[in-house]
Amino acid sequence: MRCTVTLERSAGSIVAHCREYPECEGRAPTTEAALGKLRASVLFWLESCPCDQTADPGLVLDVVSDRTRGA
Repeated sequence: MRCTVTLERSAGSIVAHCREYPECEGRAPTTEAALGKLRASVLFWLESCPCDQTADPGLVLDVVSDRTRGA
């Protein structure tokens, strides 16, 4: 399973959003930590799903837009 990720800066934090699961987000001081929190959020959402699927080994976060770097 692949998730399309957008990174943004907000109030001194990096915010990671997943296009496929817009209710999931990761917010942290670093990109790596924000992606880790997003991953945990998506996995929690998927485990709550009645479809009974475990996605952790196959979950890939593809960063397609990184707006955290200076223009």
